[in-house]
Amino acid sequence: MGAEQEQEQLEKEKEKEPDENEDTMDRGYNLNDNVDILAEIMARLDGRSLGVAACVCRLWSTVCKQDRVWEALCDRHVIGGAGDPGTRSVVAALGGYRRLYRLCLGPALDRLTCSGETTNSDKQGWAHLSLSLSLSLFSIDCYERLEGKQRPASLLFLCKPVNVA
Repeated sequence: MGAEQEQEQLEKEKEKEPDENEDTMDRGYNLNDNVDILAEIMARLDGRSLGVAACVCRLWSTVCKQDRVWEALCDRHVIGGAGDPGTRSVVAALGGYRRLYRLCLGPALDRLTCSGETTNSDKQGWAHLSLSLSLSLFSIDCYERLEGKQRPASLLFLCKPVNVA
């Protein structure tokens, strides 16, 4: 979906939303009036909060589905960001940043935070390699699905805790 089509869809969703209480609109700025500001705010949320925000209303749901919001979320977990065109084209070809986060980065981050044994320097070292590792796993998962396997197994280790003791 092109940027113009997304913008048109957002405007239509905004028009469908019922007007808020007139008193609140007179007192200040309505967040839903500017979709770009709303998208910028959404881009600063974590994955779980972004999922919850998508349930607020149709406009927020549409904004939360934008790939630029999920791209910002994924880029925050990599030192220096990863906004180069080569990375964008690979991620777009494999289903987008939202899918990348849902299948790879989200589960990996959950496991990292659950371990509780990491220091700040460990997190920075892990974050430096996380996007390339996630892209590799994401690619493998997509290619397994292309081969017609019903249940690809390459990413299952992210969902289950592994006892290495």
